Amino acid sequence: MNRKVIGLAVALAFVPSAHSAGFYLKEQSIVSQGAAFAGAGARTDAASSVYFNPAGIANMDSQFEGGVHLLMPDQTVTGTQAIGALSTSAQDPLKNSTIPNVYYTRPLGDGVFGFGISAPFGSKNEYDDNFIGALDSYKTKLKTVDYSFAYGTQINEDVRLGASLVYQTADIEQRKLVSSVLIGGSSTSTATLKGDSKEFGLTVGMQIDLDSGGVLGVTYKRATKHDIEGTNTISADFGLPVPGVGAIPIAAGTYNAGGELNLPSMLSISLISPISDSTDLMFDVTRYGWSSYDKLAVTTDWGGLLGSQVNESAQNYSDTTAFSVGAEHDYGNGYVARAGIHLDPTPTNDTDRSYSTPDGDRTWLAFGISKTMDTGTVWDLAYTRIQVDDSNLNREVTDGVFAQATAESTFNIISVGVRVPLK
Repeated sequence: MNRKVIGLAVALAFVPSAHSAGFYLKEQSIVSQGAAFAGAGARTDAASSVYFNPAGIANMDSQFEGGVHLLMPDQTVTGTQAIGALSTSAQDPLKNSTIPNVYYTRPLGDGVFGFGISAPFGSKNEYDDNFIGALDSYKTKLKTVDYSFAYGTQINEDVRLGASLVYQTADIEQRKLVSSVLIGGSSTSTATLKGDSKEFGLTVGMQIDLDSGGVLGVTYKRATKHDIEGTNTISADFGLPVPGVGAIPIAAGTYNAGGELNLPSMLSISLISPISDSTDLMFDVTRYGWSSYDKLAVTTDWGGLLGSQVNESAQNYSDTTAFSVGAEHDYGNGYVARAGIHLDPTPTNDTDRSYSTPDGDRTWLAFGISKTMDTGTVWDLAYTRIQVDDSNLNREVTDGVFAQATAESTFNIISVGVRVPLK
């Protein structure tokens, strides 16, 4: 059976366009957001170290940290070549969204316990159902939630270690247009994949105090593999032509389906280096193991003559390395300002890039300010502008038929948070 013919009915990419390269959401701390994440793994003053480097909580007192990021995208995807009667009109598939996160630390035994709730992968996009890109994906949702249980401890005068066990949930929905006109039929239907999964992840980290007064942090997040279990729903009867056999009918209905979602490993090295009593320079290098996301394999149990069919769709993500540099200055009277730049290359390529992730290389420019109140409570504010390089889409939706488009994207992010000392 022609694999790409089957793919018209069942191949569904799992991940939507997000606000970091690939489909990762790095917006997990307001104070680190303000410096474009430079030095995030070397901080020792924020409970959000539970996420970025659990070694950073080793000497903290009890603290609650919470925040929310308002993401305001401006993305236009425009088709460049028509397929049948499908439209090439400009689309704006992304809408405003919010990313909340909360963290808590408390001294326990010889170290500090930490807990966090965050959403490191998740967004949604939607195209018109008559747009050419709908043959690849016209409605996609992904939400992952991390529940992190961390512990950090000082093992000698200069070194801290930490680890975090992460319970991660993933909920996925994607809908695509199925047009049998492309393969000799006459009907149009939609295929909707819904599924969920629960997995455990692990983060380990170390911090070293330097003779210069700075801090070096190293963090490793293990790759996570989700086995998605769910359903594939066909909205209308669909004739699937098979060479040498004829059209095999697929009745409208809901069928058992599943697949894999491979999330990347991350290795980060962070540095905070003082250049005066009131000013720090900050750096970060992060290596993302995106190459684990090389394909999508979706299995649908159609029953009858077709039985269970596996479709593989190439993604061919590449490993990437992101860089951040920033500075933080204490102005006195409780005011601290910070700024940074973050270079975030895309793991996607022009051949395999999906309409669910019309991604390009990203440059982040960030600014933040904190105010410490007399009570010790710290209010954090950050603004980020993300400029995304224009990208091309050339997705093969059946043998020799390509849905082609260009994507232009920018993002603005406003982030507000608070760090509250607890007794």
